[in-house]
Amino acid sequence: MRRLLLTLLLAMTAPAHAAWLHLCPKADAPAQQQPYADTAGADGAPLRWLTSEHVERPGCRSLALPAGARVETLFPLAPGEEPERTILLHGRVREGRFAVSEHVLPSSHQGAPRPGPMPLRANLLERMQARAFGVEERVRARLEGGALTIDCAAGTRPAGVLLTGPWFLPRARLRIAASYSGGAGFILQVADAAQAARESALGLGQLAAREAAGTEPMRLALPKALDPAAWRHFVLQCPAQAASMTIASLALEPDPAADTQAAARSTWVWKAADWREHGDRLLDWAAAQQVRDLFITVPFKNGAVREPAALAAFIRAAGKRGIRVLSVDGDPHMVLPEQQPALASLVRAYAAYNAGVEAAARLAGLQFDVEPYLLPEYGSGRVDWDARYLAMARSLRSAAGSLRLELVVPFWWDGKTALLDGLAPLVDALAVMDYRTDPAQVTAFALPFLDWGARHRKQVRIALEAGEIAAETQRRYVRAEAGEAVQLLRLKLDGQQVLALLKEAVKNEQGVESFRLQSTREIDGSATTFHKDKPALLRLLPGLESDFSAWDQAFGGIALHELR
Repeated sequence: MRRLLLTLLLAMTAPAHAAWLHLCPKADAPAQQQPYADTAGADGAPLRWLTSEHVERPGCRSLALPAGARVETLFPLAPGEEPERTILLHGRVREGRFAVSEHVLPSSHQGAPRPGPMPLRANLLERMQARAFGVEERVRARLEGGALTIDCAAGTRPAGVLLTGPWFLPRARLRIAASYSGGAGFILQVADAAQAARESALGLGQLAAREAAGTEPMRLALPKALDPAAWRHFVLQCPAQAASMTIASLALEPDPAADTQAAARSTWVWKAADWREHGDRLLDWAAAQQVRDLFITVPFKNGAVREPAALAAFIRAAGKRGIRVLSVDGDPHMVLPEQQPALASLVRAYAAYNAGVEAAARLAGLQFDVEPYLLPEYGSGRVDWDARYLAMARSLRSAAGSLRLELVVPFWWDGKTALLDGLAPLVDALAVMDYRTDPAQVTAFALPFLDWGARHRKQVRIALEAGEIAAETQRRYVRAEAGEAVQLLRLKLDGQQVLALLKEAVKNEQGVESFRLQSTREIDGSATTFHKDKPALLRLLPGLESDFSAWDQAFGGIALHELR
């Protein structure tokens, strides 16, 4: 009786033709009803957001929408996400609805910047601070516009300038390139935490006198005794005699060994027919592109490799041409707990194949391209997705035994320190989807992972994209004032929250967190893929390979996606 009275009361007070938002167990939700969005409860149980004109649905929690609100798309947020003034949504229109692929919640709270790796080939002086030192006060220094001018009076006691910045040094063989004029007798030094505590520094070298800064920079290798993670400052020490100099640029560069052999290029072969039916053609192409590792999909039947003889023949043919063959599998659902038994069975089937053939016909390793963020429920609810990913990696490692195991991860996981460190004892290598076309961005996004590889003694491939990527739209929403027309609502129900994109604007009502559409812009993919200029990608590779080789054994080569 109480439930019936509540239903009647809601129906009496609800506006005519009002829409309702429901959060239901996924199993009880109507199939294929749009719009909907999947999330998960605190216990990991699958839930589904949906709308209807019904006041309530059995087993669901419900919330009335503002009058006139007609929902086009629902997009869940994680419980802890807090939009400030702006919400950015990326996606494209599919079947008449804006399908959100990515969201960004810009923050106005700057806070203390997290130290990052020192950038390569950039003028460090533009972000450095200069502090003169010396008890005789014989130093005058000025750092303006990315250039340092220093004047030293004569004196016998140590004096000079300390140059600091918000960085640590990458774990690679590196050198400093200085473009300057003047400089007779100045000495460049570097200090980590240990040296700084002793008020000492390691010498890089003396700067020879120069008349102009436009000549070739002077390059000085960083000493091996330096602890890169504990870098504190560079030191420019004055000579005993009076002297002046201007440093126009101070840049960090890789210092690769001249005799270093180029790491293997690799690529993915997603169609099994390419190696099963056109194997010779594929190997000819790979050899021409200097590709020495192929990731291929392997068909299965009844829990075993479907055509082991064909696979063995292809691997032997590849080996004769100096090309290794690894398997690749990828499905975002592989991260789910209920998928772990089947995943382990798949890995054991690969191990059984390798055990049944001679060494020349064996797979060189297994790669798994599992992207859980492609699941519709990823990032919403209260599921610890990083813990799920680590659990999957442990399942893979246990089943793989001594087989080489490699995982594919996105570059924007660089901040997931606990996840990456947890992967280190479980994998032999990572392939990082560094999908950018600007060389500076490619390098910047690669550095944290190359450092991870150096720290844990694991290999890291840097992957670049050459496939077609469909254009996307970015919608910018800003928090609405009272009475404004709004197109986006942020709604909360039972500890969960969802964004509701509206088909038409409605008036901002008191008590409803609302946002208006400020602007839209098209993103054509040119910053992400070399699809329209694959020759530019090939021209870029030698320079990247040379730079990344400074990470010694950590750099595992460039992986090329959809180059063919």
